[in-house]
Amino acid sequence: MKVFTQAEFDAIPRDERGVKHCPSGDYTRIKEFGERCWFGAECWFGARCSFGAECMFGSQSDFGMECRFGEGCWFGSRCDFGAGCWFGSLCEFGAECFFCERCSFGKLCRFGELCVFGGGCSFEGGRIYNGRYVAIDRIGSANRKTYFFRADEGLFVRAGCWFGTFDEFEKRVHEVHKGTRHERDYMNALAFVRGMLEEDEA
Repeated sequence: MKVFTQAEFDAIPRDERGVKHCPSGDYTRIKEFGERCWFGAECWFGARCSFGAECMFGSQSDFGMECRFGEGCWFGSRCDFGAGCWFGSLCEFGAECFFCERCSFGKLCRFGELCVFGGGCSFEGGRIYNGRYVAIDRIGSANRKTYFFRADEGLFVRAGCWFGTFDEFEKRVHEVHKGTRHERDYMNALAFVRGMLEEDEA
């Protein structure tokens, strides 16, 4: 695997949209990457790297501890993150990504199936600490993925831009979707997920 130096990375041109297309390789010698860098699969990055907004990473990329990512970054499947990594809002992760302890996720981050989180992770910009989630896809009037969290602070729901407690979500669903299929689907999902997440506390 090619090991990139800072000079080699800096020499990669940006296209007409301002995107720097970076081939697969070892980038562990570089700490600052800037925004809109798009990397191939199986790239390696060292500890305490910093990436700007809208960076994209191929599958099976590997990151050291305490890396920082701006908003809107996108990651392929099976990426591996060290402890204490920090992610801005609207980041999206593919399936089977692995996060060590104390990683922090901004608002509206989305996760693929079978992602694994270490202890002490926080979600929603620190509003949920030490959380575990269950997601149900293609539900509601927008046919989107809805996240149900259990955390130290209680049980929470993220549905699109809306975020609140289970009780707040139940009230909102009855108000917005009263008498519709969406009300029934959300209530069934809430009951199912509540049983799963509360069982974890037993």
